[in-house]
Amino acid sequence: MKVTRLEAVPVSVPLREPFTSALGVQSTSDYGIVIAEADDGTIGLGEISLIWHGNGAALCDLVDRSLAPVVVGTDPFALTRFQEAAAETLAFGRHSLTAVAAVETALLDLAGKAAGRPVYDLLGGLARDRVPLSMSLPIAPLDEVLDRAHRLVGAGFRTLKAKGGADHDRLVEVVAALRAEFGPRIGVRVDLNMACPLVKDALRLIGRLEPYDVLSVEQPLPADDVEGMAELCARSTVPIMADESVWSVGDAWRVLRARAADIVNVYVPEAGGPTRARRIADLCAAAGAGVAVGSMPELGIGTAAAAHLAFSSPRLDQPSDVAGHLYHADDVVRTTLTIENGFLLPPTGPGLGVELDRDRLDAYRIDRS
Repeated sequence: MKVTRLEAVPVSVPLREPFTSALGVQSTSDYGIVIAEADDGTIGLGEISLIWHGNGAALCDLVDRSLAPVVVGTDPFALTRFQEAAAETLAFGRHSLTAVAAVETALLDLAGKAAGRPVYDLLGGLARDRVPLSMSLPIAPLDEVLDRAHRLVGAGFRTLKAKGGADHDRLVEVVAALRAEFGPRIGVRVDLNMACPLVKDALRLIGRLEPYDVLSVEQPLPADDVEGMAELCARSTVPIMADESVWSVGDAWRVLRARAADIVNVYVPEAGGPTRARRIADLCAAAGAGVAVGSMPELGIGTAAAAHLAFSSPRLDQPSDVAGHLYHADDVVRTTLTIENGFLLPPTGPGLGVELDRDRLDAYRIDRS
């Protein structure tokens, strides 16, 4: 099998409801859909999922201009050579890793289809038969947050993530209300998206959250404050999860070496693809740090890629955000992703287990700018 064509299509897909976090308000996902075609007509799919440094749609030209010449004519199984060639072709900023991730995902989709095996088998095989899921709650008035929480719990989800920002009083109120409303039957995670400027601010907030038995506090400090995260881990009574601090394998090494995270939230887009995300998960396992799998949130293609990572990772310690497609009002693919009682079941079929819907792709396609 050889790749004969590679293109990226920018799309804008609406969310079911606008979502507010410390990073801002998101009402659409402006991403890129990568389509790799092989010489036998097989199609492989990838997704450029990015909500900062612009958006994923803006990176479509980078795929067409810089990565397509590297990929066309190559064997989709040759992933190591692809990553080496991509590193030589692109001066990696963090955002460009998401474009590389989308292309590698499309190559893995092709390779899985050629082998007649799901992508998780190409990443080491099925390590578990289900993945516990977490769904996020936006920064919003308390009644709106509780309404969404009731809908999610009613749908079977057992872990909710409360998003926080500069208003710590509001976050504590939300966490207290969740615990009062649902008791111990749900897990509660907290995600600050770098909202605490200093270690003392994070410690003060964590002290206020302690009575409510939160599972973890995610990225309280700025991404580059590894020293502060290490101090926080040493002093916090609640597990600290690194998110924005870890994009690449190199980032993971620095954070783990500094003992700056009890848990790492691993992303396929940020890592530069499923194989590199697995390397981060492997590093965490070797260092004794926990692993969760994160979400931008992705559409169906990106969610499937995250699912294959989650099912193949050597350890998965907390409920993960592998349900990005559920936040969206529609999609550009049909998927075989199945969720039962708050657990994701393994994708079925060869490759990623998704099928492109060209009519919906055309409907959400946007002009490049």
